[in-house]
This record gives sequence, structure tokens and C-alpha cells, in this order.
Amino acid sequence: MHFELFMKLPQNFFTTDYLFSTQAPTNKVMFLLVLAIFVLFIIIATLLAYNKKIHPPLRAKFFNFLLTIGIIGVFVSLFRWESIPYIGSRFVMLLLLIIAIIWYCLIAIYSISKMPKEVRLRKNQERYVQYLPKAKRKE
Repeated sequence: MHFELFMKLPQNFFTTDYLFSTQAPTNKVMFLLVLAIFVLFIIIATLLAYNKKIHPPLRAKFFNFLLTIGIIGVFVSLFRWESIPYIGSRFVMLLLLIIAIIWYCLIAIYSISKMPKEVRLRKNQERYVQYLPKAKRKE
């Protein structure tokens, strides 16, 4: 029953009247769910900043992604709730969703193609440095 509510798109979803409408959301549950997801993005980004086990460039990419999408999403949701024109329109939320999907796909491509090479190179460098003679300390 609830699944049908979330998956039902209005007939006029891609019309300019619907996409650029500035009326406040009528479904408070859906609004709070969207707001909670964006706040969760911010919390996960904060926790991710302190996790040292993840490959540093990948951690930085995910941190930037989650924090940026989370903060912009919270602002857009609040502007939508207050019925502020242009920024609070459905089109901006749709645009944010499209940008998030593209950004996530770029991170996934990086983690599949470039990151394994970087990890191998880093491990080879550590193994090479391990056998170099240590510099003597001058006293």
C-alpha cells in the first residue's frame, strides 16, 4: 500500500506548471523522509571524515559528495517547505537528484578503474621503502 503511494507519479509530472510549482508539499511524511535522508547524508559524511581505513582519495570523494548533496538538499527542502519561488520548485529537487546520480556514477567509475592501480602502486612504494637503508641520526 505505501509502496504504491511513493511510486505513483502524477500525470503531468514533466509539465512546466508542475515542475516549477512553488506550493508547499502537502505530504508531510514524504517531506520529513526526504529531509531525514539529506540530514543522514551530512551525518555519514561527518563519520566518514574520521574513518582512516578507507583509501584517502576515495574517502575524500565520498565526503565531498555526501556533504554537498546533503547540505544543498536540506536547503532546497526547506525552501520548498516555505514555498520560495525558483529554489523551492520541484525542478531544483529533480536537478539535484540528477546531479547526485551522475556524481555517484563518477565515484563508482573511479573506484572500479583507477583506485586499484593507485592501491597497487602505493603498496609497491611501501615495500620498496621498507628495504632502503635508514638515515643515521647525527648526535
